[in-house]
Amino acid sequence: MVNPALDFPPFNTLPDEVLTDLIPKLILKTYAKDSFIFTKGQPSIGFLLIIIAGSAGIVVEGEKESSNVVSFRYAGDFFGETVLLTGKTYPVSVKAVEELTCYLLKKEIFEDLLQTHQVFAGFFNNILTDRLRELYQQMVQEQPVDSYGLSSEPFKHRLSDIMSTPVITCSPATQISQVARIFSQQHISTIAIIGTTGKLLGLVSERDLINKVLALDCNPTVVYASDIMDKTPPTLPADAFFYEALLTMIKHHEKYILVVENGFPLGVITMGDLTRLRKTSTLSIVNRIESAETTAELSYAAKLIQKVTVNMLSEKASANDICEVVSELNDLITRRLLVLAEEALDKRGLGLPPLDYCWLTLGSGGRKEQTLSSDQDNALIYAQPPQDQEQQVKEYFLTLANFVVNGLEEAGFPKCQHNIMANNPIWCQSLQAWKNSGNSWIFTPTEESFRQFTIFLDYRAVYGQEKLAQELRDFAHHLFRLAPSILHHMAKDDLQTKVPLGLFKQVLLDKKQGHKDEVDIKGSACVHIVDCIRIFAMREGILDTSTLARLNKLVSLEAISADDAEYYEAAYQSLMMFRIRGNLQKLSKGLVPDNYINPSTLSKRQRTVLRESLIAIDRLQTFTGSSFRVEGFL
Repeated sequence: MVNPALDFPPFNTLPDEVLTDLIPKLILKTYAKDSFIFTKGQPSIGFLLIIIAGSAGIVVEGEKESSNVVSFRYAGDFFGETVLLTGKTYPVSVKAVEELTCYLLKKEIFEDLLQTHQVFAGFFNNILTDRLRELYQQMVQEQPVDSYGLSSEPFKHRLSDIMSTPVITCSPATQISQVARIFSQQHISTIAIIGTTGKLLGLVSERDLINKVLALDCNPTVVYASDIMDKTPPTLPADAFFYEALLTMIKHHEKYILVVENGFPLGVITMGDLTRLRKTSTLSIVNRIESAETTAELSYAAKLIQKVTVNMLSEKASANDICEVVSELNDLITRRLLVLAEEALDKRGLGLPPLDYCWLTLGSGGRKEQTLSSDQDNALIYAQPPQDQEQQVKEYFLTLANFVVNGLEEAGFPKCQHNIMANNPIWCQSLQAWKNSGNSWIFTPTEESFRQFTIFLDYRAVYGQEKLAQELRDFAHHLFRLAPSILHHMAKDDLQTKVPLGLFKQVLLDKKQGHKDEVDIKGSACVHIVDCIRIFAMREGILDTSTLARLNKLVSLEAISADDAEYYEAAYQSLMMFRIRGNLQKLSKGLVPDNYINPSTLSKRQRTVLRESLIAIDRLQTFTGSSFRVEGFL
C-alpha cells in the first residue's frame, strides 16, 4: 500500500488538517514502463503529478527524430506545475522510466492551496509571477488607444532618433570666456565637459554662465569650466523613449538631457528638440502651466493631461511611468498656483509669506501614483512663529491655502471628501504643532486618526522649504521607534476589509446603487497593497513614499523576498493599468472617472489578470497579518 503521508516539500508545510482533507481528493494512477505521461506540445492534462514510487524521465527531441532523457524525477518530486499554472502547452515530454505511481492533484485544488497557504505558494512564486507579468503584457498590447476616444500622436521615438549630434565638448580646464565664445559660434546653450578618456565629467549651460559668473561679477578669464559645471547632469541612454526624456526634464526642472552610453556622451536632447517633434501636446502643457497667469489658464492646461496619458498608453508605457508623469504635471500646476497665490495675497496687502513654509501633497500624490481621477490630499507646514503672532501667521497661510485649494478644484482636482486639505486648520500647522499631532496620532490613536495618519505618512514636499518636511519625517520615524505596536494596529486596520474575492477566489462584485456589478479598483484593491507595503516600510525605517520604491527597499533589506516582491509588483502594475484605462474610457464617454470597472466589459484575458492580481493582494494581506500578529492570521 502506498504511503499517502506526502511528507516532503512543499506538502509537508501544510497543516495536518489540510493534508487530512487533501489526501482523499488525490487520484492514484500507475503508468507502465516507457509509457508517456504527456508529450511535447500537448495541452495541460489539468493535474499536478506527485511521484510516490518509481521514476520519470524528461525527454527532449534530438536530431533525426531521436529523443533523449535529459533529467529524472523520483519519489517525492512533482512535475507539470508550470503548464498547469500558465495554461501553455507542455514544452517537453515526460515518460515512465520504470513503473511509475503518482498522485494526481486537480488544478482547482492546487490553485486553492496556493491562494490559502503562503509558505506552500512560495515554492511556486516564480511561475505565479511570470504568469501574471505575461498576462499583464498581453493585456497592455491588446487594447487600441483609439478606444479612449482620442487620437494618439506617435509617441514611440527613441532618443537615438531625435538627439542632436555630435556633442560639443571641452575640457574642465577651459576658460569660461572660451566657453562663452563656443556658445556663440556653435549656436548652442550647453556644452559637455569631458576628461582625457572622453568620458563625461559634467555640463555647463547658459544658465550656469549667468548665475555663477555674470551675476556674481566674476572675471570670465580666471573661471574655468570645472568651477561651474554641473557634475551630475540629467542623462539617459540612447534607447530611452520620448516620454522618459519628458519626465526627466520635468523632474529636474531642466531644458536639456545628455544622451550617454557607458559614460560617453552621444548626443543632446533639448526642450526645443522635443517641442519641434511634438509641435503641440505634452510640452505645450508644460509651457502653458509655467506661463499661466490665472487659474482659468491652469484649468485648461490640466484638462490636456488626459492627452499625455493616451500618448503614453500608445507607447505601451508602464502604469507606474504613466502615474509618475501625471503626478509631475500635477506638481507643476500646484507650484504655479502657489506662486499666483503669493502674488495675489501681496496685492491684497497681506504681504509675502511671513515665514518659511512647505506645501505637501499627500496620499497618491505623495506616492507619485496619481491618475486622472485623483482628488486633493494636501497639507502645509510653516516655521514656528513668535507667540504673539501665531494666530496672524496661521490666518495668512490658511488664506494662501484656500486660494490654492480652490484653484486646484477649478483645474479639475475635486476637494477631498474627508477635508484633508491645507485650508483646513488641522492640516495647516506650524512644525511644532505637526509634531504634537504626530504624538497624538501615535499615543492616543482613534479609528479616524489611523486613517489620517496613513494618508499623512505618504507626504511629499512640492513647494517651499523642504527642510521643514524632512524634519517632520525624521520625527515621525522617531515616533515609530518609540511605539512599534502602532504597526500592529495599522495592519489590523487594513485587514478589517479584504479584497473582493469569494470562498473559491471568484471576483465579488459591488452591490451598492450606482456601482452594481462593478469592482472598486482603488478602494478595494490598490489600497491594500499600498497599506501593507507602507507598514513593512515603516517597520524598516524606509523613507521612500512610492509603493514600488518601498517594495524595492524591502527586498534589499531582505524584509520581503525578491520573488514575493515581483509578484506583488506585477499585481499592482496591473491594477493601476485597469484604473488608468477605465478612467480614460469614462472620460471619453463624458462620465466622471471613479476608479470602478465592470468585469463584464473586460476580455477573458483581462478578467484573468484582475482575478490573479486580487489573489496576489490576498496573499500579501495574509502575510501582513501573520507578520504583525493580527488576530485571525496567526
